[in-house]
Amino acid sequence: MFALNKKFELNKFNSLQIYQFLRFGSFFLISIILAKITYARFTSGFGTLILSKYELLMLLSSSLTFFWVSSITNTLIPFYNSCDEDKQKRILFNAFAILTIFSFLAGIITAIVGHWKYPKDADLFQMFALVVFLNTPTYMADYIFYLKGKYKSLIIWGAITFSAHIILLCLPMYMRQTLNLAINLLVILSLVKFNYTIILLMKYSIISFHTRLIQEFMKKVLPFLFSILLAGSMDYINSYIVEYYFSPIDFTIFRYGAKELPVFLILANSLSNIYSGEIANANKNGNLAEGLAKLKASSTKLMRWLFPATIGLMLISKYFFEYTYNQDLVQGYRIFNIYLLLIISRMLFPQTVVMGLMKNRIFYLVSSNYLIINCILSFWFIGIWGIEGIAYATLIAFTVEKILLVIYCKMEGVDLRKYLNVGEFLIYSVITLAVYFLNLNGIIGF
Repeated sequence: MFALNKKFELNKFNSLQIYQFLRFGSFFLISIILAKITYARFTSGFGTLILSKYELLMLLSSSLTFFWVSSITNTLIPFYNSCDEDKQKRILFNAFAILTIFSFLAGIITAIVGHWKYPKDADLFQMFALVVFLNTPTYMADYIFYLKGKYKSLIIWGAITFSAHIILLCLPMYMRQTLNLAINLLVILSLVKFNYTIILLMKYSIISFHTRLIQEFMKKVLPFLFSILLAGSMDYINSYIVEYYFSPIDFTIFRYGAKELPVFLILANSLSNIYSGEIANANKNGNLAEGLAKLKASSTKLMRWLFPATIGLMLISKYFFEYTYNQDLVQGYRIFNIYLLLIISRMLFPQTVVMGLMKNRIFYLVSSNYLIINCILSFWFIGIWGIEGIAYATLIAFTVEKILLVIYCKMEGVDLRKYLNVGEFLIYSVITLAVYFLNLNGIIGF
């Protein structure tokens, strides 16, 4: 899939970014393909209904899994790096066991919600519950490859599984088959991935439950888990608010618009994941300043690419929505532009420092504030800007969250200038905001 030569070598920095690009890129590509297929192969109203059902399945499953999957996998990297070899082997299996237990519970809830709230599609939700149960623990395979330095295997694994996901989901729609058939095919794929993950665990880990290790690991996970639950849940609550107050078409428009471009999100998140481990290692060895300096250098390089790309995309977003999706979804570009402004907060990485220092308990307080602010502003802004007001509320609340984390890092003796090029960041931020408002008022843009 990738031509590897002397000029390009996969390593712990770029391999995770490439893999995350494949992952989020596949979801983004699926949204494009499904929008095109349902618009072309079905009648407009029925095609939008299919999209709405699929987005509802994704909303439900994501809202049930995002917080514990992210907290477990993100904590695993710095925790693994701080362990000796024997402990590293044990944590791989026990982390998988934790993922499996949570996945089982999420699958049960998915089936119950389908039976209770959507009885006409109960069989669809039951099959998707199996996907949730079988597929979610396979995230462990990704991190086994990464933590063991099998970077080429990680990319190949991602390319194969995500390509299969796209084909098995979209091909039945292209052939005018039911969404149920597509989900059934995903169950088969999930089962294959689950079995392969077990094979990897048999090779690279010690297969035994270790209660004390699980307790030690979960003490690190829980603060991060609740912080992600509090902060990240607002994205899903926003979607549920739209589903309740607006029409199915508006719901689909919001779901398509309320997305950051995958490559932006991937690069920012993977940099944060990687350097949380780097900072943890540096701090363990008494070289915290060196770890912070590496984060600063890498984040500076990243912002020099992402800010200009954000500005360019903001200027062509309407054209992008018209030709990437379909006419039913074109108004989503206005919400999309608001979400593009999140790049400003994403280029701040205080959460990376906090995770690297293992000071995760602060996430409780900060994320609680985020949730409260976002909820209040969402209901307030709906009356002012309608559906776009929800996006503005998210933007403001996320910015406040990052500012609070910056303040906490300062209190812990880690000044912002140690891990951020403040001058360049401010210049890029001002330019991005100026372009947004000029584009919003029709002064510039296409």
